[in-house]
Parts: sequence; structure tokens; C-alpha cells
Amino acid sequence: MWTIRVVVFYILTFVFTIVLGGIQEAAGLAQTNIILPQWGPGLAGLVMLLVFRKDRLRITFFDRHVPASRYLLAALIPIGGAVLIYLIYRLFFGAPAAGASTATPWILLLWFPLGAVGEELGWRGYLNNRLNADMVGLASSVIVGTLWAFWHVGSYQNGMLYTLFFMLLMISYTVVIYALVSRIGFNVLVAAIFHLMINIANLFSYAVVNRVDFLMVSSLVWAAIAIVVLLTRKPLFGLGLKGRLS
Repeated sequence: MWTIRVVVFYILTFVFTIVLGGIQEAAGLAQTNIILPQWGPGLAGLVMLLVFRKDRLRITFFDRHVPASRYLLAALIPIGGAVLIYLIYRLFFGAPAAGASTATPWILLLWFPLGAVGEELGWRGYLNNRLNADMVGLASSVIVGTLWAFWHVGSYQNGMLYTLFFMLLMISYTVVIYALVSRIGFNVLVAAIFHLMINIANLFSYAVVNRVDFLMVSSLVWAAIAIVVLLTRKPLFGLGLKGRLS
């Protein structure tokens, strides 16, 4: 049953996240240089492959048959989304206040890419990949996006409204990523590039990224992008077809 896999994967994800967070704190590693807990989902996914070997699931990191245009799309879509968000936010709320990011060259050049790989190894490489065998794309995207959102426990401190918008944002991201990777074996590298560019784009809005009004604009813009993807790729997501939930 897919539900057992989801529960075990999610528990493992939190266990590894907590353990890695403890290791980082004990080692005195600053979060401006490295964020070890980002590898919680990836390690959970790798353990799931070992525990449930009979599923015969494969995680695809790189495939030379994937066209370069797919990698380019994964990089450009987040940039386009970020530009739209900035323009709409500026129209309704004024230009975002300038703020300096605490990100160091080390985290930008090394850990941002590695962290994106660590997360996507779990969320797309394993979980979305595994659920795809049991349900239509829209259903799996909603499940993965919701679990991905609630894994970010730091968002809870910003209140219920922020958390709800954050969940909408994560589900919207997941729909777009699903469209990019579902036909290419849930390619981790493509998903990681998308994730990396989202994180980099957020640095340019660092001063307002945790504000409810900015998150509201971000989530609504990405929800609109996700709806366009759903409407133009209906067969991919199983829209209009009987779902295969089990």
C-alpha cells in the first residue's frame, strides 16, 4: 500500500532532519555556510529503496537522453515566476525594501546546489516517483506538496495564514516540477535545478520573503502558473480520467 510507504518515508525524513540538525549544532556549523537537515528527505528516500526493495523503484539522477532544453526550462521558469512576483508585489505593495542576505559564497556555490539535490532526491526522486505508480499526477502532486510544506516546520512560527499560503506555494511548485520530470523518470537533477533557482530568486527578496503579503503574492502567482500547467497538460495529470488511488 502506498500509504505505508508515505508514512514510513515521512517519519524517516523527520528523523534524519532532526539528527542532521543535531550534528550541525554539535559541530558548530553556521547555517550561513551549510544546512545539513536539507538532506533529510534524500537520506529517507535512499533508505526506502533498501527497505522496500520489492518495489523495484529506481531513482534517476541524470539521464543523457534528457534534452538540454528541459534543464533550461527548469532554470528559467523560476526566474520568470520571480519577475512576475516582484512586479505584482511592487504594483500593490510598493517596491520591496532592500535587505542584505546572510548567504555566504560557500552556501551559494556549494551548499545551495547540494541542498537542492538532497531535498529533491527524496521529494521527487523517491516520493513522487513512488506515488506515480498508484495515483494520477494531480493527486500525487497535492500529497507531495502538502508533506513538503509541513516539513518546513520553521514556517509555523509565522502564523496560520502564512502556513496556508506556504502550503499552496509548495503544492504549486510540485505541480510544475511534476510536469517537468514525470516523463523523464522523475529526474533529480532537473528537479534540483528548479529548486536551486527558486532559492536563489528568493535571495533578491530577502527582506520581505517571510512577510505574509509577499508570500500571498508568491503563492497566488505560482498557483496561477500551476493552473496553466494543469490545463495545458491535462492527460499528464489525469484530469478528466478516473483516478487510480488505492
